[in-house]
Amino acid sequence: MNRASQPSADTRAQPDPKRLPALRSVRGTYYFVTSLTWFGNILPMAIGVLFVQSRGFSLLDVGLFTAVYSLTVALLEVPTGGLADTIGRKRVALLAGILAMASSAVLLVTFSMPVLLAYSVVFGASRALGSGALEAWFVDAQQAIDPDVDLQPPFAIAGTFELFALAAGTLLGGFLPTWFAHLPTTEGQVLSPLAVPILASLAVKVLALVAIAVMVREAPTKSAKAPYGSVFRDAVALTRGSGTVMALLGVSAAAGFLVAGLETFWQPFFAARLGDGAEKTWLFGVIMAGSFGAGMLGNLLAIPVSRWLGKRHARVAALFHLLQLAAVLALAFTKLVPAAVGLFWLAYLAMGSGGSPIAALFNGAVPGNRRSVMLSVRSLAGFAGAFLGSAILGWVAEVSSIQAAWTVAGGSAILGVVLLLLVDRKPRPAAASHPSVS
Repeated sequence: MNRASQPSADTRAQPDPKRLPALRSVRGTYYFVTSLTWFGNILPMAIGVLFVQSRGFSLLDVGLFTAVYSLTVALLEVPTGGLADTIGRKRVALLAGILAMASSAVLLVTFSMPVLLAYSVVFGASRALGSGALEAWFVDAQQAIDPDVDLQPPFAIAGTFELFALAAGTLLGGFLPTWFAHLPTTEGQVLSPLAVPILASLAVKVLALVAIAVMVREAPTKSAKAPYGSVFRDAVALTRGSGTVMALLGVSAAAGFLVAGLETFWQPFFAARLGDGAEKTWLFGVIMAGSFGAGMLGNLLAIPVSRWLGKRHARVAALFHLLQLAAVLALAFTKLVPAAVGLFWLAYLAMGSGGSPIAALFNGAVPGNRRSVMLSVRSLAGFAGAFLGSAILGWVAEVSSIQAAWTVAGGSAILGVVLLLLVDRKPRPAAASHPSVS
């Protein structure tokens, strides 16, 4: 079938001009609120381990509180998604914001292991609550204005804003301790140079909470009155009953597996190639900042590529998965630092490009009144893939090499491509055609 015989797709790409102001308002709210949230969360990242060590904790303690955080997120991911579908997405997002603020306050006064573990649990609960709640609101609010809206471009722009917030937050969090180096560093001191990014994070989280309360407007729906227990039965039924959903969950798990390999081993990989230059830690900052920039470019690139391929979002995502596979395999066996940096950035560009088409596909495959819990299921699939990737690829790297680990990780990208091509063969359901489930 030629493109001339598909006017509906082109028509759907151009919403009614009367609807544009409302769509822009929803999108602007989502871009601002999510960017502010990620900016607040990432501010302490650059100095987080150093801060905990400054309070007298060992690397073993660091590993323990990280494990408790990850376990908390995993255990609460789906239950909190169901809560968002039951009582409303805005309420759950507000609760997530309150717990995020509380976690920063707890971290500021952490001097003992029980308090550090309490921080892990509170922050993990916050992250689980926030996962999918606002995204579900974002999709539903747009579809309420225009049932035929194409979700891929706004998801791509949202991803660009979020990556910019992550890059800016990482850089600012690294500089803040040097700007406040005059603060005391004596034992038991709450406000120290390394504590400043934590305090700044708390302030930004307050602003994010206010923004959600004021800017996010959620209309009451009948889905909010659904029994809590039915949400999980429906999630299981939706997952098992849809080949598209199952395939996309597999794609998320495969992507998590590959990303775990990249994020775990890129620093020792480059350290081995930089030699004496590995002591210049700013080089690693440049490499990581560049990956954020590449991801931003990838999100923007996905918009014209999607249009060029006739909004075949599964095919677009498969294309960028192939590009990521090629970049990772080439990176694994590259010894020249400039080439390795370029391939590392290319892998993140491909990752950014594939995110919005998959988000559009998944949101188009699930009903609105179960969107939050299904987004949580998708997040859990990615988390499971990352967990397996960390464990399996860590063993491969230990007994063989980082090159071997990345080669194994590349196999997950092949699985993702196959699953996406299977999805591409299926007709994509219109979002508005999903029946409600109860």
